Amino acid sequence: MPLITEAQLNKQIKAREFSPVYVIYGSEQMYVKEYTKKLVNAVAGKQPSDFNFHSFSGEVNLDTLASAVGVVPFMSEYNCVLVTDIFLDSMNSEELDKFKAICKQKVEGTVFILSMPSYVPKKNAKAFESIQKRAQKDGSVIKFEKPTEQMLEKHITKWANNNGKFISRINASQLIKLCGSDLNRLKNEVDKVCAYTEGEEIKTETIEKLVPQTLETRIFSLSDYVLAGRGDAAFQTLDQLFYQKEEPVMMLYVLSTAFTDAYRLRVADESGVKEKTLADDFKYGKRTFVLGRVRQSIRNVSTEALRKCLGLLCEADEKMKSVSVNSRLLIEQLIAQLLLTAQEGRSR
Repeated sequence: MPLITEAQLNKQIKAREFSPVYVIYGSEQMYVKEYTKKLVNAVAGKQPSDFNFHSFSGEVNLDTLASAVGVVPFMSEYNCVLVTDIFLDSMNSEELDKFKAICKQKVEGTVFILSMPSYVPKKNAKAFESIQKRAQKDGSVIKFEKPTEQMLEKHITKWANNNGKFISRINASQLIKLCGSDLNRLKNEVDKVCAYTEGEEIKTETIEKLVPQTLETRIFSLSDYVLAGRGDAAFQTLDQLFYQKEEPVMMLYVLSTAFTDAYRLRVADESGVKEKTLADDFKYGKRTFVLGRVRQSIRNVSTEALRKCLGLLCEADEKMKSVSVNSRLLIEQLIAQLLLTAQEGRSR
């Protein structure tokens, strides 16, 4: 069986037609954890017996694991074996072969679940890939990728409804801009905003008052103001950043990242390269959502202007690292230069 979808996994759980082996992984950790728990509860029950549920994590004794897989269900339909974030990178070739052999075993009545909610093998990445490929033949593999902005908005709307509140699409989008695409953080912020909201609808003022912005979010707002030619808002945001004692080096780094994203997207669009391909090639992962946002910011700014802005950012970076300078003055001068360059780019 190839990679299965979330809907297919839900169908298996509802019908209680379980695969002998599951591999659950992906960049969206919240979903990996949530569906691992959901699957375990379906197979073993919410209060599983020690006879029929065996859980392993991190450094795993492979002999003990092999024995657990071979257990015959006792007064239960299934024997459930859960392996979470096993340290594949710490295994030698012999241990890897042994673990692969355990994953291949098909024991009547046993459901083997390999879940990777927070650990991604690097040294033995190929071994993990081979485990997935084998699992696709005899079982089910599901990969939870980062959701699109539209999917995030649907999640936010659902969470708000669960709290008895309504949130508009504009305000859902505002939450994403403030929090990024991490589902855990978004869920926590929605719950918090709902708790403090009087009445049924979540207002913009409530979000602005309660939801803290990350440094990246504030810098992206700064870059948006620069590209839109809103100098007053840009310098007001800059003043707030300095007041909050943000490090100028980090401010410059994140600002450079924002303009790099903008230039990459523009060049990709001009070359006919799809946004997903761009995100995959440059390994955006959790940051993929910024590409959709930055497209709105650059629509009226020329490619040449974006290229000049990157040059200005490189010059500022060299000055900050090579000589003794007034960091605040350097950043302020940079913002003024970026505003002027973007303005010239809009005039053409």
